[in-house]
Amino acid sequence: HYFLGYKFVRGAYMEKERARAAEMKYPDPIQPTKQASDDNYNAAIHFVMKNLDKISAFFGTHNEKSTELIMDKMKELGLPNDYPKIHFGQLYGMSDNISYYLGNFKYNACKYLPYGPVKDVVPYLTRRAQENTSVAGQTGRELGLIQKEIQRRESAR
Repeated sequence: HYFLGYKFVRGAYMEKERARAAEMKYPDPIQPTKQASDDNYNAAIHFVMKNLDKISAFFGTHNEKSTELIMDKMKELGLPNDYPKIHFGQLYGMSDNISYYLGNFKYNACKYLPYGPVKDVVPYLTRRAQENTSVAGQTGRELGLIQKEIQRRESAR
C-alpha cells in the first residue's frame, strides 16, 4: 500500500555512471545509443500511464516527441491537462517553446534552475547542452520560437 513518485530524465549522469561501473566492475548501465535511450524513456511513459493508480511522475524532458507522447496518452485516458500525478519540467533557458506550450494549455509545467558552486553547476550545464538536441542542433529554431512567443505576449497586452 505505497505510492511511487518518479522523476524521469535522459542521460543526466552518463559519464559518472560509466566511470563508476568501470571502477566497480559491473556492467555499464547507460543505454548504448540515443535511440535506445529515447525508446527506454518512451517505454517508461507507457508504464507510468498504465499504473497511475500507484505512480506519480515528473517528466524532465526537452524532447518534443516524448512530450507529445505524454500529452497524447493523457488525452487517450481522458485525463485533464492539469492532472495532479503528471508534471513536466525543462531546464531554465532550454526548450522554452515546450514550456510555453505546456503552460499555455494548463499542463503542470515548470522550469528548474541548477543551484550550487560554479565548479559543479558549469559542468552540469555543459552536459545538458551537449545532450540536448535543441541546443546542439536547433539553436536558431529555438530563438525563432522565443521571438514568436515574445510577439504573442506583446500583442496580448
